[in-house]
Order: sequence, then C-alpha cells, then structure tokens
Amino acid sequence: MRELVFIKDYKDIEKYRVSFNALAQRSFGIQFEDWYQRGCWNDRYICYSYADGDRVVANVSVNVMDIVVKNEIHEAIMIGTVMTDEAYRNQGLSRKLMEIVIEEYLQKCSFMYLYANRTVLDFYPKFGFHKVQEPEFYSVMRTLEAHNDRTHMRKLNVTDVQDWELVMRYYASRNVRYSTCDAIHAEGIFAWYCLHVFENDLYFIEELDAVVIFMEEGNSIQLYDVLSPKQVDLSQVVNKIATEQTERVYYQFHPEQGGFKVEYPEPSDDNLFMLPNRLQSLDHIKLPKIAQA
Repeated sequence: MRELVFIKDYKDIEKYRVSFNALAQRSFGIQFEDWYQRGCWNDRYICYSYADGDRVVANVSVNVMDIVVKNEIHEAIMIGTVMTDEAYRNQGLSRKLMEIVIEEYLQKCSFMYLYANRTVLDFYPKFGFHKVQEPEFYSVMRTLEAHNDRTHMRKLNVTDVQDWELVMRYYASRNVRYSTCDAIHAEGIFAWYCLHVFENDLYFIEELDAVVIFMEEGNSIQLYDVLSPKQVDLSQVVNKIATEQTERVYYQFHPEQGGFKVEYPEPSDDNLFMLPNRLQSLDHIKLPKIAQA
C-alpha cells in the first residue's frame, strides 16, 4: 500500500471528485456530481481527504455558513460526509482529518456542529463535541382548519429550468428567521437537498407567495421550510398543506410563531453534537434540517 497523501478542496480536479463520489455512494448511497455540474458546489463545501494515488479513501467535509441564534449571527462550521473506505479503516484516518479541520477552523468560528448516528456516538466527544438534545416542534391539527385538497398549490419540478430558478430565487430572497434560529449562506447544501432529498416535495403557493417544502408520512406532515420574501404566517401554511387526514405537522426548523407544542424525543440516527467556542450552547434550539449534513 502506497503512502497516503492529504488533499483538500479538490472539487475541480476530476479524478479526485469522481473517486470522492464513488466513496460517498458506497458509504451513504449519495453522490454530488450533478450538484457539481449544476454549479451548486461552491467554495463553502470543502473536502478534506486522504488519497491513495488517485483514489480518495477517507474524507471529512466542511460546510461554512452563518447561523442565526437568538438575534445574533454566528460563523459556524458544519462537519459532514465523514467516511473511510472499508479497506482503510482502523488506521485513524478520520481522527487525523477531524484534528486537521478543528485546528484550522475552531478559532475562526463561533461553534462547530455535526450530526451523528448511533454507531459513532462515542467518537466525536473525543474531540470536545458534546451532545445537544434538540427540541421537536409540532402542531396538532384538530385545533386548526385544514383544506380538503391541494389545488391551490403547484408542484415544482427541479429538472425544469424555470422551476429550479424559482426555487433558488425564493431561497436567495427569503425572509430569514432572525428571532431564534436560521441558516444563512447555505444555498449550496440547500440546493443539494432539493436535488436529492426533496425533489418530489417542492410546492409553490401563489396565494402566500411562498415555496413550501414538506413530506407526508402517514397521518403526519414534516414541514421542512417556507421560502418567501415576506414573513408568512405558519398557521396559514399549515392550513394550506394539511388534509382531513392530517393529525400532526412537525416543523423541521425553529418556528417563530405560537400554536405549536414541543417535546424532546429519544436519541435517533440524527444526533446533534456541538463543539462550542464563542457560542457556548444550543440548548432548546432547533437547527434547520436543511442545514444538516
């Protein structure tokens, strides 16, 4: 086995990008190539990797963004796409890459964060990360008025140029939730979610002048985001997207308006970890799901 070489920020070097995509596909069943080809892979998503020749064998990615927390804007680093090729595990490669990233960024940001599944809950505390219990916000639909159909909204198609431009335009001009929590300068990861997770879940509601992202799960709705240049009443959004069968609407961001309930669920495969610096705590804060990697 040849000596491994450390490489970073190589998105425009095809041999490494292709290998990185292959590793991501094997590790998580995801890929980044069409995201790159659309011009959505910007300088805020940076890969830190070890390569064996032309082959990327381990990676830790950095997402540079700003997070609004209680009316203050904080420079934040989100860590994601942590993976090692099966043949190169147990060599401490992920540990070394984490140390490189933390040394480079910690003093430049207010905090670092990541989401971890149950299999690696003991790994990140070794670097100073601590687990944060995120709240879950939801509305009970018996207290709200639901529409029986959805003829008032248009489903958007990410392969249609005009629809894609509409979604990205509304993201760029959206009313940022400054009161409690929101993400800024996260258009890259937002675009990736639209292409690979929410490609069938984007709707335009002309009456509200809003792009709404939601999924149905049985009798529940997961509401991921509301994009509009103006402040939109969430109860109006909920009334538009709910049907008579809807029992609960869960908010995958920190809602600003009342009318919701809150609970703290049991640990899952999306566990938030935080490495504090200038910002010491994210207690009782829900980060936007679309700002999660």
